[in-house]
Amino acid sequence: MAQTPTWAENIAPILYANCTKCHHNGGLGPSSFLDYLDVVAQKSSIRYNVEQKIMPPWPGDPSYRHYADERILKATEIDAIINWVNNGTPEGDVSKAPKKPTYTSDSKIGAYDLKITIPTYQSSAKSGDIYRCFSIPTNLPANKFISAVEIIPGNSEIVHHVLVYQDTTLNTDNLDKADPLPGYTNFGGTGSANSILVAPYVPGSDPIIFPSGTGVKLFKNARIILQIHYPAGSDGQFDSTLCLIRFTSQPTVREVFIAPLLHHGSISNGPFAIAKDQIKTFYQSATIPVDVSLLSVMPHMHLIGKSTKVFSKPPTGDTIPLIQIKDWDFHWQGQYRFQYLQKISSGSKIQSIVTYDNTLNNPNNPNNPTKPITLGEATSSEMMLTFFYFMTYKTGDEKILQDSSLISAGIFSSKAIKFAINQNPAHDQINLGMPAEEATLQIVDEQGKQVLSKSYDQQDTRIEKRLELMFINVSELASGGYFLIVSTKKEGKVFYSKFIKL
Repeated sequence: MAQTPTWAENIAPILYANCTKCHHNGGLGPSSFLDYLDVVAQKSSIRYNVEQKIMPPWPGDPSYRHYADERILKATEIDAIINWVNNGTPEGDVSKAPKKPTYTSDSKIGAYDLKITIPTYQSSAKSGDIYRCFSIPTNLPANKFISAVEIIPGNSEIVHHVLVYQDTTLNTDNLDKADPLPGYTNFGGTGSANSILVAPYVPGSDPIIFPSGTGVKLFKNARIILQIHYPAGSDGQFDSTLCLIRFTSQPTVREVFIAPLLHHGSISNGPFAIAKDQIKTFYQSATIPVDVSLLSVMPHMHLIGKSTKVFSKPPTGDTIPLIQIKDWDFHWQGQYRFQYLQKISSGSKIQSIVTYDNTLNNPNNPNNPTKPITLGEATSSEMMLTFFYFMTYKTGDEKILQDSSLISAGIFSSKAIKFAINQNPAHDQINLGMPAEEATLQIVDEQGKQVLSKSYDQQDTRIEKRLELMFINVSELASGGYFLIVSTKKEGKVFYSKFIKL
């Protein structure tokens, strides 16, 4: 008979790696999963949500395609949680429990060039959600290329998700000025047809760091608009979310574009209209005129959305799966980054099959009784878009890795622990605390090629929890993105972090 899982050795590592980014004191999750007694108090809810695969939230279908940094529990992890709850939630040997993760509002990207902070806003979301837009000037004297974007919620208990846009018109500024409170309310977008999506944020997501030598263009004098979703029940609480942007310093930059390659004009069985009490499926298709490299995909619908499936059909060869979401959830929409850049050949068709449920069987239907649905940005309307981050294809793009879990096959496991490097981006050296045991340190580039390897033997083994500060010379590395990996010998733990070498 298999041994009953314990909190210390089996359950805490799972929750710390997958759940506590939201479920910690001050986080968006309704309770903290950092302490044994707090988790035991929520055991039935935790068991139900992981058994039904409601949590962690990851609408993308893993049987269709895998993505970078997926929030998915393995079957063995789900079984461990269920067995632990069913067998009395034993605590086990607490000396074997992993160190609790800590959560701060500190930047993960290190140095940045532009800081956008919204005016302090008090949520008024009582019985319904609010989507508040804040339009902030950048006053950029010239176009710049964004190499990294990070969203830091001012109040992580109430910031459900954030969409970052740029706009070179005064449309959003006028909307902001017309509202006496900070920002203005707008559902689905910014209210300006000229706005361009820059980056999404959902709780638990990491900063967006584009591959070395690439970036999204931020236009001269553009305004940054943060659309923030404040959930029902957050009324009375304050927020001052900020957005940090780092520009690339490289002289030659490949531009990353963000566009809805599948949009309302590409619907083949339109017009887009859904009668009341109707379930209806639409089809979209767009031909790609040149070779492109896809970085990520981001479907977008509102509350009537039921499912979406997006794929590419090249002129020759097999169909390429891009994204499938069988149970659409507007509140958990986000960006799905491909593990490696995905080439789409010239002449390929990108297609989608999207279904909407305008019946009362749809628990998210905003209308009771149901009403006819047409296109629009309001809650009572719908959209049918699939955004892509992409750039013109260059030989070798298929080898550009975006998923750290795939680096150097065999080194990473599901229990790999992510940590932050203070000197990021780095110039000549970085330093980090090494574990008090024998370990191996490696640096690999974004293609998974090892560029540095060192063995480390801690002499003072009497203090198990001690960390030794180690300086690593990276002055000879070429500019670009790298991953630092530390593998301990005694405990078999793996720590990793991505950094940028200037």
